[in-house]
Amino acid sequence: MPEISVADQNKHNKKRQLLMKNDRALGLILVAVLMLLAGCGGGVDGVEGRYVAKTDDGLDIKMRRYRPSNGYRYRSGQPVLLFPGIVNNFDQFDVRSPLWLNSYNYQMPSDAPQWAKDDPIVQKDNLKMFSLAHYLYLRGYDVWLGNFRGTGRGDFKSDNGNGNTTLDVWCALDYPAAVAKVRAVTGRKPVIGGFSTGAMCAYQYLQGTTMDASVVKAGEYLPHVRGSTTLAAQRNNQVAGFLGLDPAGAPDFAYNFMVDNAIGWDLLALEVKMDLDAVLPVVLSLVPPIVVAGATDIIFKTISNMADAFPVLLPGWMDLFGAIEIWNTANTNGYVEDFMVRIGLSGFYIGNIAQFADWGLNDFQLREHWQNGYENRNRLIAVDREAGDGYYYYNDHMDRITVPAFAVFSESNGGVNPERMSNLLFAGKTQHPNDQWMVVPGTSHLDVLVGNTAPTVSFPAIADWLDSL
Repeated sequence: MPEISVADQNKHNKKRQLLMKNDRALGLILVAVLMLLAGCGGGVDGVEGRYVAKTDDGLDIKMRRYRPSNGYRYRSGQPVLLFPGIVNNFDQFDVRSPLWLNSYNYQMPSDAPQWAKDDPIVQKDNLKMFSLAHYLYLRGYDVWLGNFRGTGRGDFKSDNGNGNTTLDVWCALDYPAAVAKVRAVTGRKPVIGGFSTGAMCAYQYLQGTTMDASVVKAGEYLPHVRGSTTLAAQRNNQVAGFLGLDPAGAPDFAYNFMVDNAIGWDLLALEVKMDLDAVLPVVLSLVPPIVVAGATDIIFKTISNMADAFPVLLPGWMDLFGAIEIWNTANTNGYVEDFMVRIGLSGFYIGNIAQFADWGLNDFQLREHWQNGYENRNRLIAVDREAGDGYYYYNDHMDRITVPAFAVFSESNGGVNPERMSNLLFAGKTQHPNDQWMVVPGTSHLDVLVGNTAPTVSFPAIADWLDSL
């Protein structure tokens, strides 16, 4: 081997040092690019705004980090995580005009709020005035939206669960995965909540509830829900607050005997997914918006009129229309109605509906599904609460919630009873100086979020409360 001179060795060392400096510089550039992409780029997997949370039983929960378009940066402010209600997907938080529907030419009314008139995004698409995600973005918040298992469309469709999926599974497995993803990406404590069922899962999460993911994954039966005061304290310490838009709980029922019988419980025990996401896009592609909105308007205005006409002297259990008055379409724009039916509706599991039915029929006790636990796997009929029955009761553990909470309730009792739920949440939780709740006059369940009054009442109230944290 030839000898290397001292001069040659010095030249070699200088070249090596120069290469190392270049490598370090390149590394810093790559880090800077990645940080820039986190603020300006699309989702981590190439789909605009999409993030994926992995549940403990191995499913992918699709999430969207909101911004108006890829020409805008993600917000660096307080993260806010929102999940939708049952039979909905997260599109309900971002009402807009679909690009492929040329008939969407909504024009803002003259009394539209000034924030909407001044915003270039809303000027381009006036229907964005009804987007809570966009409003919170304008107020500086980092908005995250999540779809439960079995819900969502296209690139944002979450993995399907087993046929026996229930509210417990959504809340104990899907919600924690999403919270962990937001915290991991942003490095901050999020405000967590959602609309109806989405908000319900948030307050169950704050109770420290879990399920055995391996049993859920096997799909033979569902395990019991377990609650932990230690985990509850940890979770409350890791989030900044609770935000509920008409948060769900035990609903009002009418003519209970029509469901509370052997046939009714047999139907509610079916392990079936109603895949609206596979059916509605095909069917509604044949129907113009004016027909969809018109039919929706007629149906729900009829329900509202019948509810208003219910004789006050009759017992409440006879008020069928009052129990199903979930949408005041007189308070909703026709284009929004079409959007919510065409795009905002989503799949659900019979087990989801069954759990709400159990709560409404059995003395408004919010408990885990009556078939949870190996010993209950073949139980068909949900019975009233009994001492030592082994079930987890969510209404017994509201005091584990210690974070500040804010809720916007509808005036109607359909879907959510505002008096019952405000008492459950705010009298039940550990009190905080920033706890607040309000009822929006003239609203039903759904239009608290997407109604004509939302841009001027619900949205500003929510953002003002967030500002106070």
